[in-house]
Amino acid sequence: MRRFLGSIAVFSLVLAACGGAAPAGAPGASTGPAGAPSAKPSTNSAATSPAASSAASAKPSAAASAAASGSAAAAAGGEIKLGTALPITGAFATSGKYFQQGYEMAIAEVNAAGGVDVGGRKMQVTLDLVDDGSDPTKSRALVEKLVTQDKVNALLGGYDTSLVEPQEVVPDQYKIPMVEGGGAASAIFGRGYKYIFGTLQTIDLLGGLTMDFLKNESSLGHLPKPSKIALLWENTDHGKDYEKGVQDAVKANPDLFKVVLDQSFDLNGTDFTPLLTQVKGANADIFLSDAHLPDYIAMHRQYTQMGLSHVLVSYGARGPDQSARQALGPAADYLVAGLWWSPALDTPAAQKFAAAYKAKYNATADWFQALAYDTARVMFAGITKAGSLDGTKVRDALASLDFKDSVLPGGEIKFQADGRPNTPYMMVQNLPNNQVQIIWPKDMPGFKDALVPMPKK
Repeated sequence: MRRFLGSIAVFSLVLAACGGAAPAGAPGASTGPAGAPSAKPSTNSAATSPAASSAASAKPSAAASAAASGSAAAAAGGEIKLGTALPITGAFATSGKYFQQGYEMAIAEVNAAGGVDVGGRKMQVTLDLVDDGSDPTKSRALVEKLVTQDKVNALLGGYDTSLVEPQEVVPDQYKIPMVEGGGAASAIFGRGYKYIFGTLQTIDLLGGLTMDFLKNESSLGHLPKPSKIALLWENTDHGKDYEKGVQDAVKANPDLFKVVLDQSFDLNGTDFTPLLTQVKGANADIFLSDAHLPDYIAMHRQYTQMGLSHVLVSYGARGPDQSARQALGPAADYLVAGLWWSPALDTPAAQKFAAAYKAKYNATADWFQALAYDTARVMFAGITKAGSLDGTKVRDALASLDFKDSVLPGGEIKFQADGRPNTPYMMVQNLPNNQVQIIWPKDMPGFKDALVPMPKK
């Protein structure tokens, strides 16, 4: 168990320790997250034992009462105890460490300002962070342990849909609110749970937004009519959302688009050559692939090695990720992505966060850190609005919250009845020298025209 204490003194020590990180995009830099904390939170072996697995499926009774009394005890102790299970090791370790950074930045910031206001009383925030090793079964068990044994007051979500989906059972079971910014499948919010809230807009909208951007490029004469699309997607709820969004738009615009390849693939693959051979044979104009960070890096490296080329290439929400740009170099230039946040977003709140992250880690922030930062801050705002650490009161406060200090596009976070957010997407394009520009929609602060067709390298 790693416990983060966000006091000013500790924050200063972390700043000093992280000052020597290599700048993102530097030649020879590690493919891990720039400036990532070196310490790894330990996990408790009891969390994955058969007993813990049984507890994970138990109905709330004595355990739920114990969790509630534990929360009250933490409140009496003068601190707000948050818990999170993140993939600090395993397939999603890079992104998990990014989320750790965002959470810790938000906690250090609020503690330095005196703490979170709870009914007129300022309370310091601590974070119990455990490593789920990118394992869905382990992730759920650890989240339940945070509630029943570690007595946290509230939960911050993990990273990746495949981990958030098993986690989301726990908040409703024990009436402990969770705010998450790492799972984007619409299925997360389609199961009737009342204690989970998302800051990450769902992927079903990303497919549609991507196609709106392509429709605009087609109207400008930048794409052939109809444009032939090779569509790949991971075989998860995340990937299915993306595929549906694209296909719905294609069916609505048969004069503009035609899908010539529609193929799924397994998450966390290593050899995409057979799949990319199909892409090559499809003779498409546009290549779209919904892929998580490790798969994006592996797939695009092999795409480049095979000498493939298209008028436009997008890997869904992947593209400007710093670890990928370090790994892929110029091969990532001119890729297009749909994102929840970018350092190119020209608003005071976004630029303030980007500068703070740069000062702390000597690296460029990605959307991961920004979403984690706002996820924690939304939880703080919910607690303040509730004026209490009672789980149901905080849940009700979050449901009606209008958070107007967001670093995300639009500057505001509100939740729909099912817990999903109202936040918009943006489309961005990678440029040489680790630069990125916003290319859609036109009213997004920082908008610039896209380079389509993609320049030849």
